[in-house]
Amino acid sequence: MGRAVISFPTVEAAIFLDRDNTLIENDDDLGDPDGVHLCPGVSRGLQELRNAGYRLVVVTNQGGVARGAYSEADVDAVHQRIAFLVDESSDEVGLIERFYYCPFHPEAKLEEYRRDHSWRKPHPGMLIQAAHDMQLDLGRSWMIGDQARDVQAGRSAGCRTALVNPDEKISIEAKPTYAGKTFPEAVDFILKQKTNAPEAPANMNGQTTSLASPESTPRALSNATNTDSDVGMLRRTIHDLTEELRSERMRRAEFTPLKMAASFCQLLAVLLAMLGLLQVGGELEVFTKWMIGAGLMQLMTMTMLLLDLKG
Repeated sequence: MGRAVISFPTVEAAIFLDRDNTLIENDDDLGDPDGVHLCPGVSRGLQELRNAGYRLVVVTNQGGVARGAYSEADVDAVHQRIAFLVDESSDEVGLIERFYYCPFHPEAKLEEYRRDHSWRKPHPGMLIQAAHDMQLDLGRSWMIGDQARDVQAGRSAGCRTALVNPDEKISIEAKPTYAGKTFPEAVDFILKQKTNAPEAPANMNGQTTSLASPESTPRALSNATNTDSDVGMLRRTIHDLTEELRSERMRRAEFTPLKMAASFCQLLAVLLAMLGLLQVGGELEVFTKWMIGAGLMQLMTMTMLLLDLKG
């Protein structure tokens, strides 16, 4: 007899990318695809990262939706434009695999978006969701952004972090794994770490054990140990995501259109049955008609409930 071969799912590393002033030049709300302009070196840098085996995922706050500056459809249009420009200039297809964005803001102008959502950076919710959706190893992944909130979100998710901002005050505040002035500089650093570090061994769950990367430049700052605030934020995000799933299940358990229609049919069935009972002692034919109507309404009620259960 041959040996049974046990295979484990492949868990890959990713580069999580902030959008504005990391991939594209933008200091304000942007809902117009015609306003998309890639930062210098972005397309080539993304291609080098993908060739090195990293999966590319954009994670961006889009509070402009909450402020009413543009719609979620406009956000999608901008992202489609970014993907097109990146692919066009790199001769690749689907270089950026996914775009995640958070339209919520605690001080939103539009009430439906007024909340501090677990996806909104510095919370790590988008990264955690992407890791779940795409089977990613956060310990071997990187977060690249231009603000302290990007670094905090990446670190809270367990990623290494790269800051691309010429303002050294921000790098001192954020304490990323690496701080540089441009996107290509960050890409070069990440690729050097991948080249110098041995491949992480797989454990029995098919996942990988993260290895600490060597720090080789004066501006490379270690983030090997998460602060208590980072751990607290991660716990809060996981709690928020759990609560959202629980709330969604509860919403599904509430009245649906089918359940409401079934309730109406049930009331009709009871009413028809009562009217039929009032005919007892009268004409049998009339009584039979009322009871048949009640039976039909009851059958419709059961059918709708079964359809709702399957849905």
